[in-house]
Amino acid sequence: MRTRIMAHGGSPGLEERPRYLPGRKGVVAAELNPAANRASVAVRLWPRRQVYFLNRAIVCAVVAASLGGLLYVPDGPLAYVVDVLARTWLVFAGTVMAHEGTHRHLGRTRRANLWWGRLALVPSMVPYSNFRKTHLLHHRYTNHPDRDPDRYIKPDHEWELPLRAIGMPHHWFVWLYKRGEVNRAHMAETLLNYAGIACFYLPILWVVGWGRLLAGMLPVLVLASLLLWYPFAYLTHEGFSVGGERTRSHDYYGSFAYWLSLGLSMHRVHHLSARFSWIELRQFVQKDPSGRFAWWPRRDIQPDAPSEAV
Repeated sequence: MRTRIMAHGGSPGLEERPRYLPGRKGVVAAELNPAANRASVAVRLWPRRQVYFLNRAIVCAVVAASLGGLLYVPDGPLAYVVDVLARTWLVFAGTVMAHEGTHRHLGRTRRANLWWGRLALVPSMVPYSNFRKTHLLHHRYTNHPDRDPDRYIKPDHEWELPLRAIGMPHHWFVWLYKRGEVNRAHMAETLLNYAGIACFYLPILWVVGWGRLLAGMLPVLVLASLLLWYPFAYLTHEGFSVGGERTRSHDYYGSFAYWLSLGLSMHRVHHLSARFSWIELRQFVQKDPSGRFAWWPRRDIQPDAPSEAV
């Protein structure tokens, strides 16, 4: 299915599914994809059931592979490194799927998104309750020094960045608590969330023992935190502008970053319109205009613009 949106003036014309018309605060397709030179841009929107099926399948695969991998004991240093790197990406992918849940891409109802979001974060041992609440505030107050919980990732000194990345899930709870956002219902949900996570890991502990569980999880959790929060949170907001909405987030060029991050590389497009699922963001990926090879993809950073109300 395609939705056609006028790129230059006029009201957007809609062919189908008006409730999925992309955009926030009047954002149109030409703003999401500045490379477009046509009078209108056709934006392909997947049927919601296909999006839910794809994302839920990824959640199931990630949980099964990441937890099942703990039952395998590597028989040498190389096997151990491969095991850690593979499960690092699986944990990372689970956080991306939980992120999909905060934007209602895991199911039609709020309850479905809550349960699938909780499941997606089991490999990372993070409660979904804190993440869901703070992430929505991050979108509403992007980069605001006092109102954006994720601005914690901006360090006062560079050496703090890895520590802040690792501590981010705990920071969310503290941030909410200090602002009176942790009531009895939230606390109960968080504790039950931790209890549910324990139900997954206690049988594994019983089978493999403390040695394998700690050796299999500690480096994975550290590396997954660094992979998530440095390239796809800190660098995608670097500068931490509170000016024009397009200047607050940055995209990466190229398909490599897109597939590695399951769409988190398209950070500006996502912030402009969170109604796109990760798979729908693929159509906005752009090649690096320099045409040069780089060991890590370059970012598309928009110049600052007049400040908007936060």
